[in-house]
Amino acid sequence: MNEAPATLAAIDAAITRAAHLRVQLLVLPECAYPAYLLGSVTSYRAGDHLSGEQFVEWLSERAARFRLHIISGFVEDTGQCLHNAAVLIDDHGREIGRSRKRFLWNADHDWFAPGNDIRAFDTALGRIGVAICAEARVPEVFATLVADGAELIALPTCWINAAREPGQFYNPQVDFLIEARAREFGVPLVCADKSGLELGAVGYVGQSRIVRADGTTAAEAPATGGAVIAARVSRGRPRRVWLTEARREALLARREPAPAGDGASRRFRVAAMPGAVANTRYTGGMGESLFEPLARQDVKLLLVNMALESSAEQLAMLARAFDIHALGFPTETKVFRLGPARVGCVAGQWVRSFAAARHLALDGAEILLVFDAPADMALLRARALENRVFAMAVADRWAAIIGPDGEIRARTDESNLTEAVAEIDLAEAGDKFVAPRTHIFAERRVDLYRF
Repeated sequence: MNEAPATLAAIDAAITRAAHLRVQLLVLPECAYPAYLLGSVTSYRAGDHLSGEQFVEWLSERAARFRLHIISGFVEDTGQCLHNAAVLIDDHGREIGRSRKRFLWNADHDWFAPGNDIRAFDTALGRIGVAICAEARVPEVFATLVADGAELIALPTCWINAAREPGQFYNPQVDFLIEARAREFGVPLVCADKSGLELGAVGYVGQSRIVRADGTTAAEAPATGGAVIAARVSRGRPRRVWLTEARREALLARREPAPAGDGASRRFRVAAMPGAVANTRYTGGMGESLFEPLARQDVKLLLVNMALESSAEQLAMLARAFDIHALGFPTETKVFRLGPARVGCVAGQWVRSFAAARHLALDGAEILLVFDAPADMALLRARALENRVFAMAVADRWAAIIGPDGEIRARTDESNLTEAVAEIDLAEAGDKFVAPRTHIFAERRVDLYRF
């Protein structure tokens, strides 16, 4: 916050550059002014900077002067509390609306109160929705925005760098989540991030991006340094969430969050086997040719993509002789126990929407078993990440095992047609905290969701 004048000058330069590029909509980062790390409500209010309302007035003047729409993150002070907010201003300098961050992330809790509304706004460019940073991890926020008619979603953000090595940059939203969100909901996303360090301690990954409705990247900024990127995108045709009324009620019901567990390790090895591999290896008898190699790897749980339920039933029976719990067909629609784990089955087409996986995770599934999985790793990784569960996905000629952090633990495909094997620890799936004080289920705002 002690660099507020320089920040304002940088924002002014970005607006001027955007006008030179003849853009119609400029998106600026989360808490673009004066800062994200405020220290406290008291330190913010005592700081030498424009108030939130003064900043909005300043933005409005420039939006009108340069004739462009602006969406910017800022600190809104209502007098009673602070909000991590974003304002939408049209090309005449008129304020169209504000969004207040509803899903708070770690330090947000120290000085921000959550917002209480999710809606899209009508503009001359179409109907625009706004989500802020970590809300991209919450599919219900996006589902509510598209149900409200959003044809484009802006994401002011401060993507925190989770890379473990100096000079490296990693955040799951950059890696796969934004791509998955755009494709799942059928709308383009405009994401504006910060770069560099704040207070010398918290680093951001940069890499602001404009993503088309099909998930492809139209423009991307570098990881370091300031940049203004521009691209032409078409308004999306938002995809509403189609689901049964019973599942809708279950997703919108207030419920106790899944327990975090005692943190005790529950490690074992799992395998995901493509159907073509199983068909080749099973040569009759008691299934020795199929199961003995897995038993030697100490595999305890096996997922196989079988075409017939009868074949899957036989496979499961034979596997028990090798101390392996196997499943080859989605025979259950609810959470059930398969050997050492609570699992839920997801048919291939179901994974294209968050609803089925979310319902199973809320009911306590630790592993999602995805049959006939679509070859869309971004969506599969999103299902694991947004629910903090493992995902084991199989198809006829490929398979993958994904961790609760969205990282691919093992994968096999045409170039190496065999089973994917990994050691997993169910304690990871039991821990629903994605950051300190940020529990993905406890902070669900079901009273705000409409889809």
